[in-house]
Amino acid sequence: MIRHFLKIFFASLVLIAVILSVTALGYIIIIDKDMVIGSIKGAESSGKEEAAAFYESSTFNYESEIGRAARNSKRFNVLLVGLENSRSDTIMLASYDTENKTADLISIPRDTYCPRNADDSPDLKKINAVYGQEGIEGLTSTVQDLLGVPLEKYIIIDYEALVACVDLLGGVEVNVPFHMQYSDPYDDPPLHIDIPEGTQVLNGEQALKYVRFRKGYSNQDLGRIQAQQDFLKSALKKALGLKLPSLIKEAYSYIETNVTVTDLMSLSGDVIGFSADKISMNTLPGMETPLEGLSFYIPDEDGIASMVKDMYKSKNNTDDTLEGTTGDTGTKTN
Repeated sequence: MIRHFLKIFFASLVLIAVILSVTALGYIIIIDKDMVIGSIKGAESSGKEEAAAFYESSTFNYESEIGRAARNSKRFNVLLVGLENSRSDTIMLASYDTENKTADLISIPRDTYCPRNADDSPDLKKINAVYGQEGIEGLTSTVQDLLGVPLEKYIIIDYEALVACVDLLGGVEVNVPFHMQYSDPYDDPPLHIDIPEGTQVLNGEQALKYVRFRKGYSNQDLGRIQAQQDFLKSALKKALGLKLPSLIKEAYSYIETNVTVTDLMSLSGDVIGFSADKISMNTLPGMETPLEGLSFYIPDEDGIASMVKDMYKSKNNTDDTLEGTTGDTGTKTN
């Protein structure tokens, strides 16, 4: 079944909605005893030490250049993952700066070259194969090494949430870049996509087809990522005008996460002043290259370093080690 990038919409929607409405979420958890949560690991944990750990990673080198900046900031990072069987079909880093009230979302193409063992077959050298071999903890560690940022928290999302939450939003407006037509009678259930070109409001079922569409983009995966990021931002802006507790309640029946209730509640003093206009959409710097008989996305190490350094710069961080960066900063849409 084709599930390109659809899960990232909802995973990101969940995260930003939670950032914006920690107080409302706390009310639900405390007052609404009927709230259904898919799986929150360690939800019973509490206390200041647990809350403080939300900003940290137990496996990250804080003596690194970014590590020193991270230690002096209140920026937290969460890995967002959507699965297709044993492979991670969608991978994105969501990073929120609680001091400057800004968020960065970094899409990582699933074909990103990520060799781990010399004798691996070429298909196992793609980042979307890590989950099947090493689980979510292994994938989280891999992304931490790839980006060079502290990362221990994750959210895994069920793609079926897309339909329910888009309908809850009353649809999402998108500008469809071209007439999307595709049929697969062998899919389960059979897939038939026919979405006209132009600006329109998509309901849940239409949105599901929109994000499943994979053909027709001139720049392949990067084009799909751009389309999904535009869709995500439109949905987030609309979500801000809703009663978010209802949306969050719907969200948490579909997720698996090690972001605890304590983590969420610890953010309650840091969300005022944040808006969807303060979200930067990015794609991992790199380029598509044929290699070992397959198409890979080769990461640009200098570009990644530059992007991450820019992300960690703030009015409160003037560390000279973060100055003078070079390299391609990747695809970015504000």
